[in-house]
Amino acid sequence: MSKRTMTEGLSFLLANERTKLIHGVLKSLYLRQSDDDYQDCFQEGCLLFAQAYCDFPQEVNEHENYLMHFAYQRIRWRLLDQRQRASWQASHCECSLDSPALSPTQKELLFLDPASNSPLAVTAKNDLFARLANDCTTKQRNYLLSVVVRHLTDSEIAQYYGVSRQTVYQWKKGVVAKARQILKLR
Repeated sequence: MSKRTMTEGLSFLLANERTKLIHGVLKSLYLRQSDDDYQDCFQEGCLLFAQAYCDFPQEVNEHENYLMHFAYQRIRWRLLDQRQRASWQASHCECSLDSPALSPTQKELLFLDPASNSPLAVTAKNDLFARLANDCTTKQRNYLLSVVVRHLTDSEIAQYYGVSRQTVYQWKKGVVAKARQILKLR
């Protein structure tokens, strides 16, 4: 058996509508043709097919079905790994509150970003706010952020979190008590 080349692999893929294999892999990964990265993934899949063609241990003409299965698995695993890596990197990148890619919830989680010039970050730089947010329970912090960031009323906060106004009042009462404690310590 002679050594196969990437060019032969691409030629083999393009013949007899074998590119359906690549489209099938992308479909299994829930990629649609309308997605921004679909064409990039398709091209990557074609290159991976050519590599699988070169690495296939049996005679291609005699075992085409095995080759297609071999290539499908290899392409799917590699693209899945790449997408998972990209997703992980996107979720672990450093960013600013000014970034339009962040949702309001993500911005709230990053409210202590010192590099940001957003109104929330400027407020967070205030020592009282930072200490207060740090000392609050999760529910009290939700109340504090809803008031400072979203400028919501108690009724709107209750509706947003699906709780009663009395519950929101308790959160508010806890925040005020903690603020008074911090101010007394100064």
